Amino acid sequence: MLTTAIQYSLKIDTTEHLGIKEYTYTCYGDSENKNIFYVVPEIPIFFGQESKPDFLFYKYRKEEQQGGYAQFTVKLPVPTQSEGEKIKTQLYKGISPQLAAKSRLIVKYVQAENKLTADPTNKANQEAREKAFKNTGLTEEQAKKYVVAYDPKGDGEQFLGRLMPDENKIELRQPRYTSAQASLIINENKVFYSQQPTPLSPSGLGNNDTVFSLSLTGLGATLFENVLKGTPSNASVGIRYNFTLDASLPAVKVIVTYDSEKMKTVAQTITRHTWSADEKEITREFSEKGAVKVSVIPGLSPQEMGMKDEQYNAWIKTFEDWGQAQLQQILSSQTGLDMSLDLLNDAGSFDKFKESLKNTQSFTRVYEENRVVPFSIAPQAQLPSILSIVGAGKVDDYFKEYDLDDPFFQFIQPEFYVSQDLAKYNIENIIVIAKYDDNHVSTLRFDNKNSAPQKTEKWYIDKKLGRTYSYSYTVNFSGLHSKPYHSGKIDVTDSLVQYINMAQCGIVYAQVDSLLDEQAWKTFSQVLLKAQYSDPAHDIELKSDVQLLNVSTPPKPFIYPVGMKPENPIYFTTDYYTRDGGRFTYIEPGIEPSSQLPGYGSTRANQIQIMNALPRKTSYSIFFIASKKDVLIITFDMTVNYKTYKFKQTQSINLEEKDLEEKTTRRNLTFGFLPDGTDDIPEITYSGTVIYNDERDPKPIEGKVSGSSFAVVVNC
Repeated sequence: MLTTAIQYSLKIDTTEHLGIKEYTYTCYGDSENKNIFYVVPEIPIFFGQESKPDFLFYKYRKEEQQGGYAQFTVKLPVPTQSEGEKIKTQLYKGISPQLAAKSRLIVKYVQAENKLTADPTNKANQEAREKAFKNTGLTEEQAKKYVVAYDPKGDGEQFLGRLMPDENKIELRQPRYTSAQASLIINENKVFYSQQPTPLSPSGLGNNDTVFSLSLTGLGATLFENVLKGTPSNASVGIRYNFTLDASLPAVKVIVTYDSEKMKTVAQTITRHTWSADEKEITREFSEKGAVKVSVIPGLSPQEMGMKDEQYNAWIKTFEDWGQAQLQQILSSQTGLDMSLDLLNDAGSFDKFKESLKNTQSFTRVYEENRVVPFSIAPQAQLPSILSIVGAGKVDDYFKEYDLDDPFFQFIQPEFYVSQDLAKYNIENIIVIAKYDDNHVSTLRFDNKNSAPQKTEKWYIDKKLGRTYSYSYTVNFSGLHSKPYHSGKIDVTDSLVQYINMAQCGIVYAQVDSLLDEQAWKTFSQVLLKAQYSDPAHDIELKSDVQLLNVSTPPKPFIYPVGMKPENPIYFTTDYYTRDGGRFTYIEPGIEPSSQLPGYGSTRANQIQIMNALPRKTSYSIFFIASKKDVLIITFDMTVNYKTYKFKQTQSINLEEKDLEEKTTRRNLTFGFLPDGTDDIPEITYSGTVIYNDERDPKPIEGKVSGSSFAVVVNC
């Protein structure tokens, strides 16, 4: 699995891409295989062939009206074979300092482990061992191998050879993105700021080719033309991708806090005018007033990580951004709105945003190291000018200006786009009826076999109607209880490109993502997910969905076509079954609980995440001290008891006479714990019996383990 603990950014010379001579990639390591690295392109660029960008811009005028339209394709290029070889060469040379630092951390851990063995009752030794182990980012199985291989005479970098990738075996892979979005960002003199998500999301695969189509006002068209044509300007046009992927956290703790009352108070001080003028400044105010807070607590310094200060600060910044994304996701699940703290513009109007705050609840969520989380990566960059790509002699081929009063342009031909993932929503077909007048009507049909953009017939403009037309569409679904969605009449003026977003077509939808990695499935045998939706007020009957997940059975999305905009949340619960026979119900902190369905949480977002409910692995060292060889058998049980969750974990140690050759015998027991922020502090107890090989009565063993202790000493 991708780990953010090992990452290296590099630049390579390239002639493969339009408008740039140098390209930046970031490579992330793998938590299991030292030769695998995941490559993330950092710079969005124009798509094109033979030095011709896939770009079109035209500005139009009609009497006193003016505007513009732009369509272009942007990509995040996967490295070619020749570029891949350059990346491998730089990566092998550049990653060494980080891996040398990791070797030093492992050596410190082994030394702490040996020190604890020598003096198991020393509390400082217990705490030092636990901290050193967490800093390595290793699993218990991996750590044991280094303990065996440790050379007391070696230096701190004695494991560098084990950690370094084999130069000829380095394998570059693309991360598996669980979601992908792209936005157009426009800035002018740091005053005008606009971010527009593209209706057609990138695929999350390959070069992530993404088509941007936008209609512009007269002012917007002039600004856009000046920037991308190459005219000197203080404005910029950029592209920002947002990818989510599963990754393991390194030695860092991220605490996300939201205070609903402070949020409401701050919102009351913001006027409608201020909100419209500068939303970015307002979102900063939410943070400064304590309404929202993301705290990143690194466990290691730049030197301990083997990073330069600049690289380390950028590394910390990724966790701050990631924490903000988690905050937005939780708030979205509570409100059903896109609560992006970058802009919040998709929450609709200012009043709608303030109204939505009534539905939010305060929460604190803690993310620990070595936990699998949905991590966010956001490559972004300003687009180069078309002038810099094609030269002054050809730039006018890409920028056109039209007089709409010219008879040649006296017709319109609207074009319709639909999402490319119709099967994802169980859609059979989409019927679009576009109408200019009673004599000019076009019917378009989209389905899984034909989802490419379609145009209407050419409609010559009537002076009374002008450039106004209307359309409606019906979405038909497959499956039991599915209801078609009817959009109703939609009136349009001037805009000739329309998008139909499937996610907004009367579908109750939630992508279900499992964040249980290979290590988590060693603890759990299966997870039972139950989800349901109903709306009695609109005669929408209850639909229940039950999924049994295990290591070989991934989750499926919850889909319920209801024929109208969903007004209620999806209710869901997760039952976790451990391999030792335990069972408990768990919902992450921050998920709003249901008052009607005990044990259920609710979400208005389009995602349900199945988290590792026992992410914090803690190892306890049990020391059996027998000064005389008079012990026949020792039985030992250790129990972690969550009373609120009605969940117990018990592990046993059984020792016979042959196991007790040394004066001190050590065994380790590792337990999984619920995340910080849960309302149940476990009780940790142990019990057992010492049976002697003489006539003495068996000796009972019993006691409690405090929360800060990681060792138990049994005097036999």
